Amino acid sequence: MDKVFAIGDIHGSFHLLEKVLQYWKPDEEMLIFLGDYIDRGNDSLKVLRKVMELSKDYKVITLSGNHEQIFLNWLKKPKEMAEFYFHPKVGGASTIQSFYSEYSSEHEQTVDEMNVEQIVEFIKTHFEDEIEFIKNLRLYYYWNPFVFVHAGINAKVEDFLETSTDEFLWIREEFTKVPHKAKEYVVFGHTPTLLLNEDGSSKVWISPCRKKIGIDGGGNIYEGGNIHGVRFHKKSTDIEIYSVNERESITNYFTL
Repeated sequence: MDKVFAIGDIHGSFHLLEKVLQYWKPDEEMLIFLGDYIDRGNDSLKVLRKVMELSKDYKVITLSGNHEQIFLNWLKKPKEMAEFYFHPKVGGASTIQSFYSEYSSEHEQTVDEMNVEQIVEFIKTHFEDEIEFIKNLRLYYYWNPFVFVHAGINAKVEDFLETSTDEFLWIREEFTKVPHKAKEYVVFGHTPTLLLNEDGSSKVWISPCRKKIGIDGGGNIYEGGNIHGVRFHKKSTDIEIYSVNERESITNYFTL
């Protein structure tokens, strides 16, 4: 396909995901998700299942975010990871609640009455497909001249494939603050654009070197945040931006 539609971090905001998907043209363009489907928002399970459903029916690329990796790490080491995963800034408690609510009528205990081992066992028992889907998410997608990643790439290497797994998922200032040596345009999420734009807005961020495009608009997590859907063209540097939040939808156009 000659066009792709990329969507930034969703974090359990199902209603905003549905809203931005209205701008995607499934018969004409590939859909790329940049990861962080879960945590913080109230509808992580619904978001995850929507992404899984679309992946079965259409040409969809699903990348992993750091929050998917945190979730998998928590499943492996629930006691050690519990304090970190359930911290409000990480938002794992809302994910667990969204999973548990699916079967809550079948259980006498509430999720608050269960210990962490019981919660993990519950999730492993009832959500095998979702866990397997998360385990198989990609780290990057190359669509010349663009690379789609969750967090960024190692800015010091000419071949972006030399980026480590941790960098693909976690890198921030070491990537955003300096020009990168790789020739590709890098489309990424992870770092909310409110922290990148000088005016503090959540609009899509274009780096001074014009080779980085940040599209994590903060969703419904930050006041004034957006979920962005961005259309890229194979043979053009023109991009179309669709920004949605609780109040409005805004369309913008930009040339790199």
